[in-house]
Amino acid sequence: MVEPSGFGATPGVTRPKTVVIERLPKPATLYGRALSGVIKRGRATHLPPLRLVRPAVTLEQAEIDRYMRVCGFIPEQGLPFTFPHLLAFPLHLLMLTDPAFPWPALGLVHLANSVHLRKPLYSGEVLRVEVEFGALLRHEKGQAFVMHSRLYRRGEAVWDGDSVYLKRGVGSNGADGSMLAPLEIDRAALLRHARWQLPPQLGRDYAKASGDYNPIHLSALSARVFGFPRAIAHGMWTLARAAAALQPPKRLADATISGEFKLPMLLPCDASLWIASPASTTRELEVRDIAGEKPHLRARLQWTLQ
Repeated sequence: MVEPSGFGATPGVTRPKTVVIERLPKPATLYGRALSGVIKRGRATHLPPLRLVRPAVTLEQAEIDRYMRVCGFIPEQGLPFTFPHLLAFPLHLLMLTDPAFPWPALGLVHLANSVHLRKPLYSGEVLRVEVEFGALLRHEKGQAFVMHSRLYRRGEAVWDGDSVYLKRGVGSNGADGSMLAPLEIDRAALLRHARWQLPPQLGRDYAKASGDYNPIHLSALSARVFGFPRAIAHGMWTLARAAAALQPPKRLADATISGEFKLPMLLPCDASLWIASPASTTRELEVRDIAGEKPHLRARLQWTLQ
């Protein structure tokens, strides 16, 4: 599993070109770009040396409230520490639809995600958001790669995110032979903690809150185009829902959650949350089907309270 760590150009690759994005395209424009690139073919020996920057993004309370409702956070927990991913996600789409990116954005598989809250965040603050490509990673099913995100407040890094994606069916390169390391948890120690009921409109609800309108999440009709019998839940919703369920009802000083996405959750469905507590401020977890047999998410959550 790739943990949030160093941020910057991949070793041996040209220093990234920084492009400042003053105004984001509308989601329809971004997904139009993604659809227009569905026939791209390529094999990457490196990814485009590009860094996209949103220099001043406000943490808007209305957007935070919408996200909290759909993911299950409560006001006592403060600003959800997974929420800043939403500020970086439009830059992810711009990177993945850049003409220099070798593969279509639609059809990429989101393998894993880690987020690290370094400092408490509050509604109304203005942050700088930076996103750039990280390393290529070897994978048995194709080519995996990392996308780094970092948020700054008055020059101080306050939040990191590492997203790992997979392009299936292409030749695999990896910096120094590197592979995606699995997240190791004590699965035998996990106990059933909660049952979730996921409604059929969950993908559309999370899309409205997050801006992630990938068609695999919106309806059975659009999901079938990509090989799914029904719409599937967003992986980042599952990660956030688990964080909301396990974070104490207090504000965080810092926190990290690292998750691997396993089998997709077809909507609607019932799911079960399984947890273990190896330390007082650490939870290991899996989100499984209702029978507790098939894993959808495996993750580790660690925190420090204010």
